[in-house]
Amino acid sequence: MDVEINSLPEIKKEGLALDIDDTLSWTFGHWIGQMQKLFGNPENLSVEEIMLKYNRAQDVPYWQSKEVKAWRKTNIISNDLQTNLPLIKNSNIFVNKISNIVPLVAYITTRPESVIEGTKTWLRTNDFPNLPIICRPDGIPHENGSEWKAKILENLEQSVKGIVDDNPNLLNFLPSDYKGIIFLYNRHSVNSDLNAIPCKDWETVYEEVKSAFNGFS
Repeated sequence: MDVEINSLPEIKKEGLALDIDDTLSWTFGHWIGQMQKLFGNPENLSVEEIMLKYNRAQDVPYWQSKEVKAWRKTNIISNDLQTNLPLIKNSNIFVNKISNIVPLVAYITTRPESVIEGTKTWLRTNDFPNLPIICRPDGIPHENGSEWKAKILENLEQSVKGIVDDNPNLLNFLPSDYKGIIFLYNRHSVNSDLNAIPCKDWETVYEEVKSAFNGFS
């Protein structure tokens, strides 16, 4: 996949990047709750049970109608939806604590560029640091998001020394010699030769970042 590096914001210092969806915001859970209300819940599962059973809302077999797909397509590019997403508890507190250990240099998200304004509003409202936001170009399909993000991390490796992210699929697209650290939020284990650290919660992310970047300047 070709990534247009010239269009990326300049990152002037070395540090750590942050994912947003399901790392800072409870995006998947919010989507599931909305879709249960609108389109039914024939398995009678809780939001958390659906999250455990299916990787993505679009993987749920009974949410495959044209009506559901149209609703999802509309809301993926909704700035209003982004501003109303629930906060993952204490993610903002720990992010700001981490910023005292290592510089935070960017948000790198597979959200489309069309929702960057709603994303800025949400980050500001929830007291996250004001950083450049790198969003997936609208021309790159959502299903190619992990590959796109891996290319961004590879090309920014000199300044972005790692990322806090919830998506283990990202590891499948990073080169074997990638030196950055992937702090995998909400994961208890990881199977990879890369420097990927499972972090069950934000307190664990904080402790692992403190250990990895002790004395970083």
